[in-house]
Amino acid sequence: MSATRQADTQPVEELRRFIPLADLSYDKLLEIVEQAQWLKAKKRSRLMDLGDTEASSLFLLRGNVLMEAADGRQRVIKHTDTTARSPLSRLRPSRYRVSALTPVQYIKISNTLLDELADLDDSSEMISSHYLVEETSEGNADFSTQVVAHIYEDLQKHALLMLSWHPVALGVSRQIQAQPKDVSAIARWAMLDPVLSLKFMKAARFQHRPGGAVPNVTSATSQMGSQKARKLAFMNVFRESRDPRALVLQEAFRNTWERSISVAAVAKRLAQELGKEDPGEAELAGLLHNVGETAIISYAYSFYREISLQDLHNCTLMFGKETGRMVLSHWNIFHSLAQNICDATEWLHDHGSSKADLSDIVIAARACVQISRKDKGNPPPPLPQIPALKRLGLDTPNSILTTELRTFADDYLEEAKQKLGIE
Repeated sequence: MSATRQADTQPVEELRRFIPLADLSYDKLLEIVEQAQWLKAKKRSRLMDLGDTEASSLFLLRGNVLMEAADGRQRVIKHTDTTARSPLSRLRPSRYRVSALTPVQYIKISNTLLDELADLDDSSEMISSHYLVEETSEGNADFSTQVVAHIYEDLQKHALLMLSWHPVALGVSRQIQAQPKDVSAIARWAMLDPVLSLKFMKAARFQHRPGGAVPNVTSATSQMGSQKARKLAFMNVFRESRDPRALVLQEAFRNTWERSISVAAVAKRLAQELGKEDPGEAELAGLLHNVGETAIISYAYSFYREISLQDLHNCTLMFGKETGRMVLSHWNIFHSLAQNICDATEWLHDHGSSKADLSDIVIAARACVQISRKDKGNPPPPLPQIPALKRLGLDTPNSILTTELRTFADDYLEEAKQKLGIE
């Protein structure tokens, strides 16, 4: 990073021009003014390099910058451009090198501060607009950029397509249609399809009290009523499920579903053993923990005929967390639940408290399932390095993570397959 000098303090009004900050209160903006770095850089200075991991966002106040991707693609951003109202680059490690084409003024704001001050929807909007800044023309954009851009556009149009794996959607729908009025039974069957469960949560309109229990699929089903729930299940199987012929996508749908179901079961079991008040909340968080991956696979099916396993894997690793955050935000899933789900996508997430929380339980459940399945797609680091496992006392070789829970996860998945007639 080039040498810079701190600029004069800027007024709150300077921050309101940026999309993710425009709706923040005056007090929140004032806190950013006081804590952010207001910087200047000379022409040809480097503001950010490829692979940078510093957890901060850059906002361009004055001047022009050049954004260069690893594959050589370039884009000039001027402070007068609409795209300059969004962060220049937020993903870490950075996928772009950002250089000054003219003398520039910019603001560097800690992502931690932004996340603390912005609610989930604000944060999601910032991430979403970031993707649009980095996107080039559709013909030149890479697979990941196109997928995320389509997801964002459809979210804005309230037309997001979330696909279930067809064998699951079919089996679940058949069982739900056989339950005319038993909402509890409908909810139990819906919980075997993570996408349908999420749609039930979206369709229900809760009045959630801060500090109260997080509503679940059962309460969503009760509020909608059995007739609407059965209709959603019917539409999900006939309009919003796929059983693709392409082996890459077939395996992607299967693997995502199997991990969702297994992590949900293990998270619930862990919560029960820890004496948590609501093991069902842990089950729901586990069930939805890879919602971002599910959305990416859905759009990989809808928009692309020829993709490689590596393309899909890279896209999921790079964009899965933030795509999940966007979906949960736009679909009005409760902030505390959504935040824990997003935190649980990071193996090394550390909230700093000695007391285990919901994200710790889901991380432990993920580790158990990954080890059991010998899944090399996103393997956990050595167990002693994972803060969540240390808090839960599961970071030793003879912990239940390597014995009882792994067996339980395998048995639960096989039972779910048998219920749905899946080989």
